[in-house]
Amino acid sequence: MAIFLNDFIVLLKTLIKYKMKTKHINLGKTSLVFLMLVFVSKIAVSQIDTTAAAKPDTTAPKEEKKKSSGFIAYGGVTFNQMNMPSQAQYESNSKTGWALGIAYRRGKFFYWQVGARFNNAIYGVKDTSVTQIGSGNSLTVTDIDIPINVGLNLLSVTGKLLGLRVYLGAVPAFVTGVSNDNNSTLNKNNSNGFNFYGQGGIGVDVLFLSIDAGYNYGFSDVFTNIESKPGQIFVNLGFRF
Repeated sequence: MAIFLNDFIVLLKTLIKYKMKTKHINLGKTSLVFLMLVFVSKIAVSQIDTTAAAKPDTTAPKEEKKKSSGFIAYGGVTFNQMNMPSQAQYESNSKTGWALGIAYRRGKFFYWQVGARFNNAIYGVKDTSVTQIGSGNSLTVTDIDIPINVGLNLLSVTGKLLGLRVYLGAVPAFVTGVSNDNNSTLNKNNSNGFNFYGQGGIGVDVLFLSIDAGYNYGFSDVFTNIESKPGQIFVNLGFRF
């Protein structure tokens, strides 16, 4: 402000001297008005600049915290057995199968996970009423599962470096095939096309690896004509990406 005032005084003195030399009053009035406009405009510009610099931009949206999420591709072994307590005709024991799947997981401390799995479950089921071919008693049931889980990551503060999870879930399953290596009458024609499992498990995440172990229990019978609720222990190794 002081600089502009000094400039104004200097210019005013110059104008008065010029006026005394030329003795043109109209030119002096015009020049004085012009000078005042220049002076006022300089003050206005300076105030606009300082005001703009003083006010920070508070309208910028705050960056939202990104939730932890990703995909897991996995495979594993399963240990399967049918619950046939009242069936004198059949003998049941545990057999080892396998499964492959992919899942999407989202969340940190509280998380949910949904995916699809191909389940090749092998059961030890022997029909004692028919003549066996050799000593085979394996019955294979294949289905497409849709595991839906919710759980807690007890080590969520470590990010993606290390995780310790517990979870519960539901698994709708759609039967795609039934086969056996004996003369058993159990086949795709007398199987239920749909089953519903309850699921519980624990998991450990280390960097890009994911290890899970748990148990599935089927609420429906695998076959329509006998009591045959399935149970399955699973151990999976997955890769996170």
